[in-house]
Amino acid sequence: MREYRTEFVVEWAHCDAAGIVFYPYFYTWFDQATERLFSANALSYPEMERDFGVSGMPLLETGATFRNACRLGNRLTMASHVSEWAGKVFTVAHALSHADGRPALEGFEKRVWVTPAPDRPAGFRAIPVPEEARARFVD
Repeated sequence: MREYRTEFVVEWAHCDAAGIVFYPYFYTWFDQATERLFSANALSYPEMERDFGVSGMPLLETGATFRNACRLGNRLTMASHVSEWAGKVFTVAHALSHADGRPALEGFEKRVWVTPAPDRPAGFRAIPVPEEARARFVD
């Protein structure tokens, strides 16, 4: 299982009036980390389309458990990895921690692998994630 790690500092624009990260930013960071995780494993959006005809990875479900508040100026590290492959669906786990090692939050995104389907109302159809794609996450 390959992991993607990113470090960043909480900025004023991320915070509410109390100087605490406004929770929607965590979901933006999850989405960015997922894209970077897949790109780091040779599955950027252009590579997914070229190699597998995939249009994207829409969200089915997401959530977070908050442990310790993130405040203006905090240095944070996010570690992300695919925690489960289940046919057409996969789960990306995210763990955010403070520079001193305290956990900030744990979150997840459940996503689906899709290709174009003009005959469907949403324009997509879910297909199983190919073994070749999953193998890119194994060391």
